[in-house]
Amino acid sequence: MTSRQDRNSKEGEYLGDRTNDLTQAAQRRYDGERELTTEIVYAVAAARGVEPTDVHSPPLYECVDAATVETALFGRSTSEDRPVADGTVEFTYAEFLVTVRKDGWIQVSETGARQKTS
Repeated sequence: MTSRQDRNSKEGEYLGDRTNDLTQAAQRRYDGERELTTEIVYAVAAARGVEPTDVHSPPLYECVDAATVETALFGRSTSEDRPVADGTVEFTYAEFLVTVRKDGWIQVSETGARQKTS
């Protein structure tokens, strides 16, 4: 579930050492009112400048198990009333690097390759 080793699915480039080549395209706050999947789709839609219903390729579930991310970052352990994990989860979705942070922020960043072609 860590992703500094995720690859840009569009060009197969390693993104871990290229964080300086990323530009934040959108962000959204996850507050638990809706599913994390929904919030990620809304954030990607904002980055693309389209409606959330237009975000469908590739299917999000092919890129990340959002339910597992939601449980790991925002769920509670069964033994104690504390979060299961700390930190962030990053994954690539089409032309974007998506970061889900423990504090609820979802950040969608464009890679350098997308910026040059836009």
